[in-house]
Amino acid sequence: MKKTILLSLSLMLAATAMGQNMKMRVGQDLNARPKALTTLDPVMAQRGMNAPVIASEGNAEYVTTQPEGELRTYVRGGQNVSAVMGGVVDGTQDGMSMKIVFAPDGKTVWFDKIISATTATFGWIKGEIEGDNIIIPSGQYAWYYDYGTYYTAYAVTRLVPNPDGTATNYDTYLSAEGDIVFSIEEDGSLVLQPDENGFAAIGLTRDTTDPFLVEYGYNGKWLGYGDVNTVYTPFDEQMNEGPAEGTELKEYAMTYYQAIEGERMGHLTKVAIEGDKIYIQGASQYLPDAWLIGEINDGIVTFKQQLVGLLDGYYVYFMGAEVVEVDGLYYYSPIDELTFSYDPEAQTLSTRESLLLGTKAFMLAEGFMEVDFTPYEETALQPATPVVGEEFSYYEDYGYYTVSVFVPRNSVDGEFIDISKLTYSVYVNDELYTFTPDQYYYFMEPVTEVPYGYEDGYWFYNMGAGRIDIIIYYDGEINSIGAKSFYYGGGTVTESEMGLFVTTPTPTSVNELVDKAVSGVTYYDLTGKSSSVPFDGINIKVTTYTDSSKSTVKVIK
Repeated sequence: MKKTILLSLSLMLAATAMGQNMKMRVGQDLNARPKALTTLDPVMAQRGMNAPVIASEGNAEYVTTQPEGELRTYVRGGQNVSAVMGGVVDGTQDGMSMKIVFAPDGKTVWFDKIISATTATFGWIKGEIEGDNIIIPSGQYAWYYDYGTYYTAYAVTRLVPNPDGTATNYDTYLSAEGDIVFSIEEDGSLVLQPDENGFAAIGLTRDTTDPFLVEYGYNGKWLGYGDVNTVYTPFDEQMNEGPAEGTELKEYAMTYYQAIEGERMGHLTKVAIEGDKIYIQGASQYLPDAWLIGEINDGIVTFKQQLVGLLDGYYVYFMGAEVVEVDGLYYYSPIDELTFSYDPEAQTLSTRESLLLGTKAFMLAEGFMEVDFTPYEETALQPATPVVGEEFSYYEDYGYYTVSVFVPRNSVDGEFIDISKLTYSVYVNDELYTFTPDQYYYFMEPVTEVPYGYEDGYWFYNMGAGRIDIIIYYDGEINSIGAKSFYYGGGTVTESEMGLFVTTPTPTSVNELVDKAVSGVTYYDLTGKSSSVPFDGINIKVTTYTDSSKSTVKVIK
C-alpha cells in the first residue's frame, strides 16, 4: 500500500542542548484549504443559485478598475474565516498578498481584495489618511450584481463576535457600525485597530433587495467571510526572471516520487544553462511559467529558497526539504539549500532530497521527492497497466457505481511518459464505456478516451497520488470493469495491457450496508491524508464494517 507523505512543512527541530523538546509544527496543505466559491453567498448556494462570475459595472459605490496612484505590495498576517458548504471554518492570512494604491493627492488610499478569504470579490475599497491612521468608511461594495428587478451586494463592515452564533448557521460574527481603522506604523506596516472591546475584525455583509433574502431576514447579515487581527507588512514582490533572451531552452523530463512506496511520476520542463547558472521552467505544475534558478559549482547545483509567484493569493517559494519519519509517519523538514549532483557531459541533475513549492506560513502546494532532471527526447513507449478497483461501491438509490482507476505515469519499463499525451478508456463487462453529455454534464460530446489527470470534483474525483474515483452509470449488473491507457508519443499510438477488476459477486449496495456493524470510520482530504475526524472542507468518508466491506461517501465539514 502506498504511504502518502504528510504534506507538512514541519520544522522538525531536534532537542536543544538544554534538553528542551521543540514542538513539531504541522502545516496545512495549501490545496486542501477551503477555497472561495464562485457562489460567494452560502444562502444562495443552498438555494441552488449560482452568483454570476463577473459582477455588474456602473454602480458608483463599486470600483472595479485600479485607481491612479502608486501601487505598493504587502504581505498579510492574521487570521481569517471562510464560509464553505456546511459552515464557517478558521484559516490564516499569513503569507497572502495585499496590494494598495496610494493616490497622487497624498491622502486617498485604495485597498484591493481587502477581505483575504474571498479573492472572487474585486471591488477596490477607499480609505483616507488622517494623521497616523487610515480611515475606511464601512459599507463600501466589494461585490455587486444587478439582477434587473433587484440587486445583491456584499459590503465591507466591521465585525463583532456573536455569542449566540454557530458555524453551521454562518452567524458566528455580527456586522457592526463604525469606520474601519488601520494604524500606520513606523516600519510602514498597517495594523487593523480593535474596537472599544478590543476586537479587530472586518468582513462582508449582505446589502440586497432580493425578495427571498429580505423576507427571511438575510439582508444586513454577515456573509461568512472575515479577517481578524490583520497586519499588512511592506513586501518587495521580486519574482525570479528567466535567462537572457535568445538563450537556448532544452526540454527535460523531471521525475520524482510523491508518495512513500508510490509510483515514480514525472512531467516535462524547460532547462537553460547560462554560465554558472541553470534555469528551470515548469518544475511547478501550478505555476508552469515560474523559474527555478540554481548555481553550478564543481559538479554540484545549489538551489536556495526563492520567491516564484502567487498561488491562490499566497506568496509561494521553491525550497528544499528532507523526508523525516516519526512514529511511522513521514514529514517534510525544510533545509536551507537543496543540492543536486550535476553531470556536465550528460547535463543531468539528481538529488535524494525533496523540492517543495510552499509558503513561509508552512503550507504546501507541491512536494517532489528524489528528483531527477534528464534531457528528453520523445519516443514510442508502451504505457504501464492501469490499476482498477481499489475502491468499488454501488449506489442503488442513484443507479450508479463508483470505481477507482490509477493510471501509471510511466512505461512498462519505468521510463518517463509525457502525460499531456496520455489518455485512458474504461470498459464495463468487456465493452468500451462511453461518457455521455446527458450524464456527465461537463462533456460537450460523447467521450471514450479521457485525458490523463482530468477531474471535475464529482464524476471524476481526484483522490491523490494519481488515483481517480469515477462514477459509472450502468443499468444492470456489472461483472467486471477494466481500464486501458494510450500514449500518443513518438509519432504513433501505443496502448497498455488491460487493467481489470472482476466483481464476484456484484458489490454490496451502500443502502444494504446501513444496518451492518461499523468497525471503523476514516476521513481522507484531497491530498490523501487520513484522520479519524473530518478535515475542514471536502472529505472522503470511508466506513469499514465488521464483515470487511466498505462504503465511501463525500462529505463537507
